[in-house]
Amino acid sequence: MLLSRDFKMIAKENLRGRWRLGVGTGLVAGLLGAAIRNNLSFDLTSYGDDAAALSDTEYDNVIQQAEAFLESDLFQAILPALTGILIVLCIYLLIVLIIGGAVTLGYAQFNLNLTDDNDPRFSDLFSHMRRKWEGFCMQFFRGMMILLWSMLFVIPGIIASYRYAMTPYILAENYDLSMMEAISESKRLMRGNKWKLFTLDVSFIGWILLSDFTLGIASLWVNPYQEAARAAFYREISEQRYSRPHVETEWTQSSDNPSY
Repeated sequence: MLLSRDFKMIAKENLRGRWRLGVGTGLVAGLLGAAIRNNLSFDLTSYGDDAAALSDTEYDNVIQQAEAFLESDLFQAILPALTGILIVLCIYLLIVLIIGGAVTLGYAQFNLNLTDDNDPRFSDLFSHMRRKWEGFCMQFFRGMMILLWSMLFVIPGIIASYRYAMTPYILAENYDLSMMEAISESKRLMRGNKWKLFTLDVSFIGWILLSDFTLGIASLWVNPYQEAARAAFYREISEQRYSRPHVETEWTQSSDNPSY
């Protein structure tokens, strides 16, 4: 079994000469709602009672200030702009909700093609647009199961996120599988491999801190790097070298069943 450093070396080699493509594709994928990595992140910041609770007097002051602002000429002047922004935001969220799952499958396909050296293209992002319903169900049920496990405690939720981590890759290259079958296959593949994927993610902690330090700018390069490493990890545990390995060509089928 390859180690985390091996997957990262494979990812860097696959991205060599393709960083512009990787960064651009990853950026658009993120904007369109792609979410291959569905790991939980927890806010460990705790808020004391003094910060969480306001006295009655302080609460009344906040309410009065808010009402005064809503009745001010400034708010009335910017209200049309705020309304427009809200409408645009709602439309954007609706689009992401509809196509986010399909784009997730497309981004998985892009990274698989990158790993397989199978002519990765920006258009791979939209290669699964006919599977919007499957993509939506994948995102919904995968997220719901992770949420339900996380309600038990933090650790079960994290384990669940890794249990279902390979679902987008499996569904992207196996058109004959249903969404639930892909989730079950991810559970099978990740049996005994969850810790290995966790250590791969942890190995990026320095890059993630750099992204935070640069206000997210470095993430334009870190995210494609991490996604390429994860695709290489999937190829290793699935023991498949080429994308869609089980698809037979018409010539192969006719050769196996000669008509003469």
